[in-house]
Amino acid sequence: MEDWGKMELANLPKQVRRTKAAILTYTAWNICKARNREIKAEITLRRLACGGTVIH
Repeated sequence: MEDWGKMELANLPKQVRRTKAAILTYTAWNICKARNREIKAEITLRRLACGGTVIH
């Protein structure tokens, strides 16, 4: 993944490279946050279904 990112940015002017890198980083970060949110929701549902307590 890191090599792909470097290849994508290699031939761009500096300002465009910075902007594109920022957008790619922001997008990846938000995908990870959404995934973690879904995992936590699933854990909460499983605990409720099993009669356990919910920890926030």
